[in-house]
Amino acid sequence: MAHENFEGAVAQDFGDTRVIHLGGTLRAKAAVRSADAGGVDEMSVAAADAAMKDLSGDFQNWMGDEVNRLIAAYEVFRDSDPNHRDVSALFRCAHDIRGQAAVFGYPIASEIAGSLSKLLDKIEPDYLPLQLINHHVDAVKAIYRNNIRDYANPVAMQIIHNLRRAIDRVIEVRQKAMMAELKFR
Repeated sequence: MAHENFEGAVAQDFGDTRVIHLGGTLRAKAAVRSADAGGVDEMSVAAADAAMKDLSGDFQNWMGDEVNRLIAAYEVFRDSDPNHRDVSALFRCAHDIRGQAAVFGYPIASEIAGSLSKLLDKIEPDYLPLQLINHHVDAVKAIYRNNIRDYANPVAMQIIHNLRRAIDRVIEVRQKAMMAELKFR
């Protein structure tokens, strides 16, 4: 459930966890940061807003290129010999999206890619569940294709929540299996 509050921030409750996504405009953020300095330089804020709008087309192209790279890396990983899978290209693509998508207006894609990065980092390639990786890639594609940029989207938030829970379970099961393997050695 999402709740709107201070300056466009959205709070969502997932059981005993509350996630707060800060919103607001560049001007509002500048006002908060410059209150002690005597106010906002309106011309600088306007120039920054204009520059961001000019670059927005490049952001859209960048995101499309990154999504295509992620898809291609996943397909190579998926189609590789299961005993010789290299996770590095897929991890790099997910990590790049995680690090940059929020800056370019796709914070939900950033979170999903971060979730995928965690999975790829914590589980050995031989034990990675392809279906869970595929769900992450499909989710990033859907976020981009449907231009979902807002944390107020309940379906997107449920997807993030479910993917995180699935990853936590996979990591927990793998850690238990590793502990059991050590006991029998």
